[in-house]
Amino acid sequence: MRKKDLKKLILALVLITTVQGIGIDIYVNSAEGGIWEGLSIFKYFTLQSNALVMLYALLALINFRSMTEKEWFKRALTPVTSYIMLTGITFLIILAPTSNSQGLQRVASDLLHYLVPSLMFFYWIVFEERELQYSYIWSWIIYPFVFMFWGLYLAIMKEDYLYPFFDINKLGILIVPYLAGMTIAVFLICSFLVFLRKCLSVHRIS
Repeated sequence: MRKKDLKKLILALVLITTVQGIGIDIYVNSAEGGIWEGLSIFKYFTLQSNALVMLYALLALINFRSMTEKEWFKRALTPVTSYIMLTGITFLIILAPTSNSQGLQRVASDLLHYLVPSLMFFYWIVFEERELQYSYIWSWIIYPFVFMFWGLYLAIMKEDYLYPFFDINKLGILIVPYLAGMTIAVFLICSFLVFLRKCLSVHRIS
């Protein structure tokens, strides 16, 4: 299979998987509380990161106005990949052990937390061509930090705990090490991608 065809295949799989996962999640939540309840799931990092991946895959597939040739679009691949990897890793380590989702909710969860991150990471390995620098990480982590403040705002002002590690009433001061751990995780994932890209570049040159 030619590299161009492989690229389109993986992007198509990513797009289909994200659309299915997000669609099922909206449907399940809408069935329980109406359409606005269904759309409210986009306050979660899982849905936001998957929506970014879905948008990236869609634009890359249709190549809207030669989108894939634009420098800003090329720069988006690694941060988008790091966000979806954070989604998958956080769920696997922290959330999955206490998850009790069943039926369609479980299907959506598996698609969004496991399959999409795996597909996107594979796509990144094969098709990321930029030379990455560790200094880029500072701009990549802006979005996760903004989300953390968003989560704290909802927890403090509305007692709406997006994830267990935002539950101030339950964790108290222990929320600090949890959020510190999430911050370290963001840095580690981004650093890993930069390190891996440098290793792959050396391997390809040699």
